[in-house]
Amino acid sequence: MTGAPGILAWLRPRAVPGVEVVAADGYRRALPGPRVATATVEGELATTDDPDLARVFDLDGADARHEADARLAWAAARHGVPALAQALEAAPALAQPGCADAHEMLVRAIVGQQISVVAATQQLALLAALGDPLPPALAGKGIERCFPTMAQVAEGAGVLRGPAAKTAAVRRAAEAVATGAIDVSPASDLEAMRARLLELKGIGPWTVGYLSLRLGDPDVLLLGDVAVRKGARLLSIDDLAAFAADCAGHRSALMLRCWAAAAPAAPAAAPPAA
Repeated sequence: MTGAPGILAWLRPRAVPGVEVVAADGYRRALPGPRVATATVEGELATTDDPDLARVFDLDGADARHEADARLAWAAARHGVPALAQALEAAPALAQPGCADAHEMLVRAIVGQQISVVAATQQLALLAALGDPLPPALAGKGIERCFPTMAQVAEGAGVLRGPAAKTAAVRRAAEAVATGAIDVSPASDLEAMRARLLELKGIGPWTVGYLSLRLGDPDVLLLGDVAVRKGARLLSIDDLAAFAADCAGHRSALMLRCWAAAAPAAPAAAPPAA
């Protein structure tokens, strides 16, 4: 996920029709306000005037990414993992994908549990139809509406197809956020947010960990994630928990490396569906 092209590659298969558009030269999407925000990509760099899209592309995280690389390189040398050291050298400072709308990302994380990217995007398209249409002056070029508010998701979650338990979890979480019972935002106390979400039936550690990652948490590692474990094996990390202990504070960067290793044919597009 090196630079802006890597983030675009991550976003492309997850783009919700009518809400966001990913092109070779950038990203456009509807956001609350309503407004349509744009990020332009040229080479490895993205530029945008919108702070929400700046988080998507991790534009302010270069120093933190290089610091994480240094820690991972130290751990790789300590544990004798040359494959990780080589990956760090070949693709330095992987960008950590953020999110433009924290409420939407919570829904994406729940919907995307244990299903493919394609299936998750199809389900999210059903929910997106509940969102308010954009004013004519803003609509066009593939963008028609905002992603629904949490109140709209709570009311209309029945449009989802699949396990009733997952639909109920989406509705439960949306109601909690809509009523203010749980604060989900880039400025929220992530530890408190995770604890409150885990109290909800149907919300597990993977969901809250993935949401934290997308909200900018630098220290997330989903040890139970299949692709994380596969990537660790491919990098010849024998004891991922022990290795991760030496990467404390930078475990999100380690997880991104594992995801990239698990998808060698398309290293910029990591496995999670959300």
